[in-house]
Parts: sequence; structure tokens; C-alpha cells
Amino acid sequence: MSYLSFSKRWAGYLATKTGLASEKEQILTYVIEVLFLNLANVILTLLLGLMLGVLPGTAACLLTVAIFRHTAGGAHSSSPLRCAMVTVMVFPCLALLASALAQVGQFYSDLLSGLAVFIGLMAIVLLAPVDSPAAPIISPLRRRRLKFLSILAIILVAALIAALRYSSLDYTAEIQLCLALSLLWVGFILSRPGHLLMMFIDTIDIPTKRR
Repeated sequence: MSYLSFSKRWAGYLATKTGLASEKEQILTYVIEVLFLNLANVILTLLLGLMLGVLPGTAACLLTVAIFRHTAGGAHSSSPLRCAMVTVMVFPCLALLASALAQVGQFYSDLLSGLAVFIGLMAIVLLAPVDSPAAPIISPLRRRRLKFLSILAIILVAALIAALRYSSLDYTAEIQLCLALSLLWVGFILSRPGHLLMMFIDTIDIPTKRR
């Protein structure tokens, strides 16, 4: 289903120029829309993080979760537009929360970071990779490869959290907590509650204007 009128127009123009069949034009419409929404949600997410004064943290959350999206998978909305809306709302909020928690004290930051690494690792070991009905993982070899990459990714993120713990650079306390909160989010979207949340989001009606 297309939510953006220009994606159909662009696909129609390209299909006319290249002589694509109608069914391929529909695929092209979807591809154009997904690419635009992915680019737009990254830009809007970073802009919102900038407006809220947490741009570095927002970028850290966005990058961390994106890595696990390509390896561990997880729950997601069936609509690219809804996925974009979730991204724009969630990651600046995680960065804001990290900024507030960084003021509490290093001991609690370390405690939360350790807990986040443990929860994230357990979720990946027990659940990842989590596919979707639209794109099932059929190959056992690919499934093992994705789990290995997911475990490797969380080890690298844990190492980065530990390195930030002893760094004196600006924003390191906030970035450390952003990475920790991102791991908690990864664990959540791999879990059953994360799937239930996305199923609920899919029930929300988004008014659209079609021409």
C-alpha cells in the first residue's frame, strides 16, 4: 500500500521510460517509497535530536540499533511509514533519557550498562535472528551466520561501552548510556512484548491523502 502520492508518479514515469510491466511498476513504487521513508526518518530523527540538544546520543542510538536490525532482526511494523514514525519518536527519547541518567552518577551508569549488555546478550542468544512472515529465514546456515554476527556485534558494543567508561572526551557518559539503552531496546524488539507493541501500532489508522 502506498502512502505517498509522489512515489507512484515517480515509478510511473520511470516505468514509462524503461518499458517496465505493471507488476514491476508496483514493486518500483514500493522501493521508492521505502527508500524515501528510510532517508527521511534518519534525517528527521537526527534533526529532532539536534533540536532537543542530544544529537550525538541520538546518532549513537540510531547506529547501534541499525546494526542489530541487519543481524538480529526483530519486530517491526508492516508499514514503512509507521516504522519511520517509531524511529523518529524512540531514538531521541532514548538519548534524552540517557542524558538525564548520566547526571545520576557513574556507579548507576555502570550498573545499567552491565544489565543492558546481559539482557541484550541473552535476548540474542535465545531469540535471534527474528525474521518476519514477509521475509522468513529459510536457510539454517544463514540463521547461524546471523546469530554469530549478532553476538559479535554485542561483544563489540560492550567493548565500546567499557572504553567509554574510562574516556575523558565530551559526551562519553551520555553515549555510554545511549549504547546501553539501545541494547535494551534491541532486546525488547526481539521479545514477545516488542512484537505485541508493533502489532498494536499496526492497528493505528494513519489518515492519508491519495490523488
